[in-house]
Amino acid sequence: MKKGWITTLFFGTVATLSFSLPTSALGTRIYSVPLEPSQEVPPTVSSGSGLCTVIVDDVSGFVQVSGSFSGLTSTATLAHIHGLAPPGMNAGILVTLTETGGTSGSVSGSGTLSPTNLAGLLAGNCYVNIHTTNNGGGEIRGQITAEVPSMPMTWVALLVGMAVIGGAFMVAGRSPAPVLA
Repeated sequence: MKKGWITTLFFGTVATLSFSLPTSALGTRIYSVPLEPSQEVPPTVSSGSGLCTVIVDDVSGFVQVSGSFSGLTSTATLAHIHGLAPPGMNAGILVTLTETGGTSGSVSGSGTLSPTNLAGLLAGNCYVNIHTTNNGGGEIRGQITAEVPSMPMTWVALLVGMAVIGGAFMVAGRSPAPVLA
């Protein structure tokens, strides 16, 4: 009976943790990147904005971008991932993206970064920007730094605790006592 309890406890804990570990532990990082005119260098006068999701495989260097933009001063002409540069500095093109639409639309694309450029992206030294007819150097920009948070460790601990308690009751062959209100 003791061996069954330990096995149930082990597999319950492994299952709980496998669903709650951050994606970065699996080789994939997901970033939410707001695009704003104030982040361009120099900043642009625009009411444009955008939001991109950047998914990075931190083992292979494969990067994928999808997002949307609106309110640009003129038609979008180009979109890229640039690097290596911290906020406040410009850099060369690393990945060419595709933009659709005029002053509002979508942006998407993918590519593979070299190990040096991948390390730079993971360190926050890459950005996405969208160029327009009026702003050839870029109208809106967003630094790739805000990784989408994974499940907080407090919740992971709570799930593990619930798995342990649930496993203990399963092994004991009884259900928990009802809670009286």
